Amino acid sequence: MIYQKGDIVIVPVPFTDNLRFKLRPALVLSNDLVHKTGDVLIAQITSKSVSDGLSFPLSESDLTVKLPLTSYVRIHKLFVLEEELIKGKVSHLKEESYQQLVEKIIDVIS
Repeated sequence: MIYQKGDIVIVPVPFTDNLRFKLRPALVLSNDLVHKTGDVLIAQITSKSVSDGLSFPLSESDLTVKLPLTSYVRIHKLFVLEEELIKGKVSHLKEESYQQLVEKIIDVIS
């Protein structure tokens, strides 16, 4: 499957023992140029509200399909993984919200 920036996908996240994993949502940040390599840049999504200035809340109006829980993108938890590890797409972040999120990420790294 081809994923696009803004897609919310399900990925396996390993436990610290690296023997087991749990399926978790993540937001695709990378574009087609990166995807041609077989890799995808993602940001972790969590349902835990943390008031450290590093969470981007996802409201129902930001998404094409509502997530089961109130969720937050952790803008400092970015990862690269092979596209084939993605288990599927569950929603998509609308363009305006995606651009706001990218601005927050840029603020963190600049």
